[in-house]
Amino acid sequence: MTRSTPATPLTGRRTVLRAALLASAALGVGLLSACGAGQITGTDTQVPAVPGISANSEDGNIALRDAVVAYADTYKTGSTVPLNVRFFNNATQAVKLTSATSANGSIVLVGAAKASPAAAAPPSPTATSASPTPTGTKKPAGNASGSPSAAASTSAASATPAALAPTSAGSSNISVPIPVNGVVLLSPANGTYLAVDQLTGPPLLSGGALTNVVFTFTYADGKTTTITLKNLPMTVPLTPLPKPSSVVHGENVGE
Repeated sequence: MTRSTPATPLTGRRTVLRAALLASAALGVGLLSACGAGQITGTDTQVPAVPGISANSEDGNIALRDAVVAYADTYKTGSTVPLNVRFFNNATQAVKLTSATSANGSIVLVGAAKASPAAAAPPSPTATSASPTPTGTKKPAGNASGSPSAAASTSAASATPAALAPTSAGSSNISVPIPVNGVVLLSPANGTYLAVDQLTGPPLLSGGALTNVVFTFTYADGKTTTITLKNLPMTVPLTPLPKPSSVVHGENVGE
């Protein structure tokens, strides 16, 4: 009569192995869950990467975000360099951007309403009409029968300031209000923006930056604060640059 070997030890080993595998799987799921929770918590407060410079004012109430120089292959010396900037007012009172300067040239506000030049004063009645003059007396200088050279000199003098006025891309009188808890975007896309007028120094090439850019703000109570940027870089092009060709000239492919 042949005896059969009891199956209990083998069954027990299988049970222990199955339990170990289940425990390992449960531990792995727990670790993955913990890692996932940690990633969500860590990225919850991260600021997404955006092109441009971000900075705060000296008193911490005004925030500058996404500040860049508009892209161009080259800005030649003497050209106008547009800027893209976004300002947030976190103060408890209204504020105005009242000044902007750069080591690379004066900064002007482009697209804002400009004050119209003062209207020319109406001509004097004695200069436009001749009045009767007693016989034997001299007529007043400057009347209609006066010397043509005097009238020409007067016209030339009045036209000289306008002829010699320097051209500018915008107004040097900067006044941009920012309400409480408000935001202002100054960009060429919006039609109103800041720009370096008549770039000084060497040309600004792609990938370059303006230096020592300072924005000054004036609060409703008269106090001021500033935002200073050592460098204000140029943004990347809106469309990717063409990729280099994969064809190698002068070589036989496959050798």
